[in-house]
Amino acid sequence: MTFAAVAAALALSACSSGSSTPPQAAPTSSDPTPATPTGSVSGGPQGLAVPGIPDPCALLSADQVIQIAHIPSNAKSGAVASSSGGRSCAYNAGHPDAVTISLTTVTKAGFDAFRATIPANTVTDLPGLGQEAYKSSQTPGVVDVFKNGFDLNVSVLHQDSDASASGDAKALAVLLVAKI
Repeated sequence: MTFAAVAAALALSACSSGSSTPPQAAPTSSDPTPATPTGSVSGGPQGLAVPGIPDPCALLSADQVIQIAHIPSNAKSGAVASSSGGRSCAYNAGHPDAVTISLTTVTKAGFDAFRATIPANTVTDLPGLGQEAYKSSQTPGVVDVFKNGFDLNVSVLHQDSDASASGDAKALAVLLVAKI
């Protein structure tokens, strides 16, 4: 399986239909298109550039994401395709310690409607992040933030600790929110 296929599956799982669910199964795609490295122009056949949506790979440097999320310093990063109409960036995709940052345009009503699908007793509000933010115990390591018409979804996976993944996702979200 190619890096691009794994990265695309991570991004699609993290942001498909506004979902906050981290990937649970190995992708089955055979897409040979490589991920676009951070700093290069995105676009092409997968439509990585979406007008009006900032590039999540450009919001923080790869070094910042790697350090804050506690993923290997040799992690690969780059834009990955998104089927939700948004843009995503994956760091160390396909490995047990990985990060996906996604931005999707959404109305406040749409953000609220998705949140309403998550059992209330699993949701924790994260005040002070954007206009509204939350995490769910059903998806450790995932933070969803609504700000300025965007759903910022930060997904951090750690092979050894859901708690550290959740803390790292929140730390990244704090820095990212300031950029959108």
